[in-house]
Amino acid sequence: LVGISDTFGEQLFGELDYVREANNCERFRELYGNWDNIKVPKACLTLTRKRVFVMEWVNGEKGPWKGKEGIDMVSLGLKCSVDQLLNTGLFHADPHRGNLLREKNGDLSFIDFGMMADVTEEERYGLIGLAIGLQNKDLK
Repeated sequence: LVGISDTFGEQLFGELDYVREANNCERFRELYGNWDNIKVPKACLTLTRKRVFVMEWVNGEKGPWKGKEGIDMVSLGLKCSVDQLLNTGLFHADPHRGNLLREKNGDLSFIDFGMMADVTEEERYGLIGLAIGLQNKDLK
C-alpha cells in the first residue's frame, strides 16, 4: 500500500512539472510522430519552464466519435497503446477522450504528456507471457 501511494504521489507531482512533460512529449513524438494517422505536437523546449508548457497547437475534436470514424479512432489509439506497452515501453498513461483529439484530416492527436510510464523490457515480456497464458487458459 505504501508503494502504491508513493507511486501516486510521484505521478501527481511529476505531472505538474512542465519541463518533464515537454521532454515526455518529445520522446513520444520521436517514437510515434511518424506513424500514419498519428499526430504528436512539437514541444517548444526553449520556452517551456517548470510551470509553463508551450507546444504546437492541435486543432482537434474530443471523442466520443460516432460510427465508422469512431471505430477507426479507437482502433488506431488501441494499436498505438499496444505498441507502447509491448514494443517501445514508453506508455502514455492518461489516454482519455480529453487527451486524444481527432483532427479534420482524420489523424489522431495525442496531447498531455504529464503521466507517462517507462515499461521495462522485463515487464513487457511479462505482459506478453500473461497474454499468451490467457489465450492458452494456462495461468500457472
